Amino acid sequence: MVKNFKRELIISIAFIAGSMLIFAAAAYFLSDAITTKAEKISSERSSIQNRSDLIEGLAEQKASSPEVKKFQQDINLILPQKDDLVNYQSWLDGLSRVYQVSINFQFVGDTVPSNGTDAGYIRFSLDSNGSYMSLTNFLRDVEFKAPRYMTKFDDFDLKRNGDTYSASVNGKIFFR
Repeated sequence: MVKNFKRELIISIAFIAGSMLIFAAAAYFLSDAITTKAEKISSERSSIQNRSDLIEGLAEQKASSPEVKKFQQDINLILPQKDDLVNYQSWLDGLSRVYQVSINFQFVGDTVPSNGTDAGYIRFSLDSNGSYMSLTNFLRDVEFKAPRYMTKFDDFDLKRNGDTYSASVNGKIFFR
């Protein structure tokens, strides 16, 4: 009877241990599947949020469409006509005399025409020489204080030549 009891005890313990092992394996695989599903749900929620933000932004743009048209009209008043850019070099010459800076200016490349949403532009190259203060004030006025022109510097190179400095600028002048 003792042998029979030991045998039944060993079988019961083996059955319990086997059941626990099977349960642990099932829990491991289920947790992996649950983690994968949770990541997928999180990704889909993020995608839905992005789409919702995009739709909200489009709705706001549609609501502000009259305001955009007003600003477009104001921008058209600020930007010169393409034909008015012929006066740009004479404006630069006058400004360079004020700051006692020598310049070499030229339009380069093809003109990018304006369309309904974007201003047109033409690229330019500007080489200038003068004292450091005169040169920096001149270039600041060219880029930020031009009365009728919108100018953007794309790249800028400043070099010292003894007591004077030289600047090479490539940029764009915008027009309507």
